[in-house]
Formats: sequence, structure tokens, C-alpha cells
Amino acid sequence: MARGRRGRKPSASLAPMSGPRRVTVLIDSLIPGGAERVAVDAAAFLDPDRYVAHLLVTRSSGALEARVRELGLEYTILGRRRGFHPRLFAQARAIVGDSHILHAHKFAGSAWGSLLARSARRPLIAHEHIPEGESVVARRTIYPLLIGPTARRVVCVSTSIAEVLRKSGVPASKLVVIPNGVPVAGMLDRAAARAELGLDPGRVIVGMVARLRLQKRHDLALRSLAELRRRGRDLQLCVVGDGPLAEDLHRLARDLSVDDVVVFAGDRRDAGRLLPAFDVSLLTSSYEGMPLAVLEALVAGVPVVSTDLPVMRELLADGGGLIAKQDSPGGVADAVEAALDAQNRGADPAAVDVRRRRFGIERLVDDLQALYDGVLGDAP
Repeated sequence: MARGRRGRKPSASLAPMSGPRRVTVLIDSLIPGGAERVAVDAAAFLDPDRYVAHLLVTRSSGALEARVRELGLEYTILGRRRGFHPRLFAQARAIVGDSHILHAHKFAGSAWGSLLARSARRPLIAHEHIPEGESVVARRTIYPLLIGPTARRVVCVSTSIAEVLRKSGVPASKLVVIPNGVPVAGMLDRAAARAELGLDPGRVIVGMVARLRLQKRHDLALRSLAELRRRGRDLQLCVVGDGPLAEDLHRLARDLSVDDVVVFAGDRRDAGRLLPAFDVSLLTSSYEGMPLAVLEALVAGVPVVSTDLPVMRELLADGGGLIAKQDSPGGVADAVEAALDAQNRGADPAAVDVRRRRFGIERLVDDLQALYDGVLGDAP
């Protein structure tokens, strides 16, 4: 089922490349996940004199649809389920065929995008946001056999992901590392962000912005909070996000006797603008590609504490936070205490400015447009 602004009538062949080129941006859904947010924001911030995007959502809508509408993006939601649907594939193929390039996000999107690109005879850019994750066998099979041979380029959000794909058989010549970017404008100040989240203006707040699912290890965050409380630290943990583990995590907070110092704030639209509410931003994931909540903390000047992940070693190599020496409640608590002590000395404005340029959405869009130019043979 298609929704949103009506697309152009599909054409059998494209006019010469005068004026803006058309990009089909493919994503599975509009849930407010990191990859989905990157896909939407990057599409919206393209230079309209150079590229115009059509967002092709293969599965379902979600909370991001309101933002897509606000941004005025042309989009189609197919509503496909498991299995092959010839009618929906034909509809998607027509949209891809009316574009100059197909930019597919995430593993499943890139697999489906490979079939569409071959059928519509359009160049494909695959965009990988996480390392192997849960789909190890499928990824190691489909990347070298389908996605790698079809894609002109495979965008990796970190060098660690590029290395995983190279070892899986994707030619190194096709791999390009383009870190994620986030909007910098629109962040609230500390007082306004705390007021919106219902937080005490004077309390020490450790914040965590993440979907409530197994990968994010909120259980480790709660156990670390219990350890910090045992050490006599007077602070609160604010958890922004929702997900399938909500009930389990509320129960764990009660069992650990920290429910009185945990604020489960639920899903918040444009959560990145709320990062200034926190004294420390916490990431306890078991794996990540390039988490947007960390980038948002870095551009907001909020110190980050993270479990030891390859991408976090990249992101924090030049400062901005600490990596826990052990993925344990005690190890995370040690890093939080050290970050709070350092935070009392204040953030370096020059360093924050450098991170805003490095991780801002404008840099991401510039990188992607240069990549499109190269793939289309239109590079200067």
C-alpha cells in the first residue's frame, strides 16, 4: 500500500542528467531506529539542485512517518510481509526504474535492493549499519553472493564493519567508510531538556537513549546503577526509549531496589535534542554499528561512557568519553565515576566544535552526494 506524496509516472528510460538526479532511498520500516533516522535525515538534507529522494519503505510505517511528512519527503510504504510478493515487487521496481540510483539501507534492505537494482538496471549503493549481529550465517552467505556482486559501493558506517564485510568476501574496492551524522541544530539547553523529561534540575543524571531490546544491555546499566548507589553516589538514571523488554526492565529495577532512581521516559520524538539534560550518556550495548545517541552526545558536549566495542574505540579515540575496562557492573560504574569527575571540569568548546563538524548531518550528506556523483560518473 502506497502512502504520501504521489510519485512520478514510471518511465522506461531516463532523460539526460540535467537538473537534479533522482535517488530511491530504500529502508525496511519507519520505526525510530538509528538506520531509519539516518536514511530519513540524509534524504531530507540532500541539495535539491543536485539530488531529489523518494523514500521507499518496504515493510511498515512507524513513528518516523510524522517526521517524513514534516520534511516534505516523497515516500511510498509497500507493507510487504514475509515471502515474495510479485505485485509489490513490481511496484517497487517501477519506483526504482524511475530513479538514477538506488540507495538501500541495512542488510535486509540491501538484499531486496540487489534484486530490484538488477531487475530495473539501476546502480545500487548498499549501506550497512551494524556488524554481523544476529544474522551471521545469512550475512556471510548473501553479502558475497548477492549484495557484493550487485552493489557499485557498500557504505560502512565504521571501519570495523568494513573489515567484517571484507572478511566475508566483499571486495575491498567496493567498501567505503562513511560515518553517520546527526542534526546539530535544534538541541535544547540543559534546563529545557530536563523540564521536558521531568528531571530534577539539580540532580546528577546519567542518561541512556536506546530501544529496550537485548542488544542494548539495559540490564547491565541497571546493575551498574545499583553498584553506584552502593558506593554512595546520589544520581538518577534516565532511560529514553521503548521496546519489547520494557516490562522485564521495570521488574529488574524493582528487584535491584533502584526503581526510585530510574526514570523510564519512554519514546521521545527527536530524542537527540534532549541529550543536554544528561551529565553522562551511557551505552552498554553488546554490539553496535555507529550509535546515533553517542554522536548526539558528542556534538552536545556530553561525556560518553561505553562498553568496549570496536566502533567506540574509533569514536572516542580523540576524547569525548571513556570506555569501561570491563563489561561488568563494577567496570561500568568505575567509568561513570571517572566521567563525572572529569565532567565537573567542563567540556572543551573547541573539541566540541570539531566533533560537530565531524559528526554533523551536513558532512554525511556531502559524503553521500560525492559518492552518488562518483557512481553516476558525474564526479568533478
